[in-house]
Amino acid sequence: MAVKILVPLVAVIVYFVFRPRLQFGDQKKTVYNHVPGACHAVEGVVHGSEDIVRTRDGLAFISTGVRPAPVITPDPWFLQGVGKILLFDFKNPGDGVRELKIDPEEKSEGLEPHGLSLHENQESGEIRLFVVNHHKEGDRIEIFQYSKSSATLRLVRSVQRPLLYNVNDVVAMGTDSFYATNDMYSVRPWAKRLERFLSPSWSNVVYYNGSDAFVAADGFALANGINAPPSGSPVYVCDTGRQAVQVYRRRHDDSLQLEREIHLATAVDNVDVCPDTGDLWVGAHEGFARRVEDRRNPSSSQVLRIQTPAGASPEVTSLYTNDGRQLNGSSVAVVYNRRMLIGTVHDTLLYCDVTVPL
Repeated sequence: MAVKILVPLVAVIVYFVFRPRLQFGDQKKTVYNHVPGACHAVEGVVHGSEDIVRTRDGLAFISTGVRPAPVITPDPWFLQGVGKILLFDFKNPGDGVRELKIDPEEKSEGLEPHGLSLHENQESGEIRLFVVNHHKEGDRIEIFQYSKSSATLRLVRSVQRPLLYNVNDVVAMGTDSFYATNDMYSVRPWAKRLERFLSPSWSNVVYYNGSDAFVAADGFALANGINAPPSGSPVYVCDTGRQAVQVYRRRHDDSLQLEREIHLATAVDNVDVCPDTGDLWVGAHEGFARRVEDRRNPSSSQVLRIQTPAGASPEVTSLYTNDGRQLNGSSVAVVYNRRMLIGTVHDTLLYCDVTVPL
């Protein structure tokens, strides 16, 4: 009994004494603002646009309303968001966003969406949206079928497994299979705080083949965003703790073999893969934890483009950087025909025209 009392007590003391080390992504550095063209906030998005995925013809799905992780004591304002999936048409950016209906409607009640992924069937035209849902009864992956005519997401199946316990992001590998990241190993809030301080690299990637789940790769400091090209390989994982994008080769048994690491010296969040060029678009931020604790604190934003990411010498370019006065805590960027959306974890959504050379 004494041990059970002592462990959480030590964790609390460690948390408050060494709190600066818990502020992942909070390294202070000089930020020089620059934009790729004219940018403006998209109306109707105030409680986050944490992840964005798009179809080949420019329909973007956006998750909003995710709550702060329990490793941070949040500003109460950040707890007011309501979980929704929004739609944005890159071909008609002036139309802004609209909320998609969930079928059956009662499934929208417990929706707290985080990471997203799309599976497009090029022959049938079917679009499936994979959604990380922090449901009150445990994390799960919801698989929806999108109906363009009714602007509806119809739930096809819900996947909940013991290995999916701290899910951050997902990448579809088929109509029912996927890789998903667990950004932490611990489940209890006090243990998560201690894990964030000690940084034991217990985070992992799980593969689900439609019936069974297993750990495909582990040893991450904080496995965050995950994505892959339409071919399904390589698989890219953002390790926020290491400030890097890791490139994995997919083995025949669907486990992942680390090929190389692209160090970016910033708190990487989500990664999008351009289906046409294979370029990566990475959303990153600094000062994020301070921002969540008090929304008056700015969090910087950055969008990086990585060309030939699976090659021996990837080329990294910064397309957007802001000190927080225009955009706070960017988490993702998606580009379509020289138009770009930049999402944030808990704040607004930014639209930019890309007029610089690409």
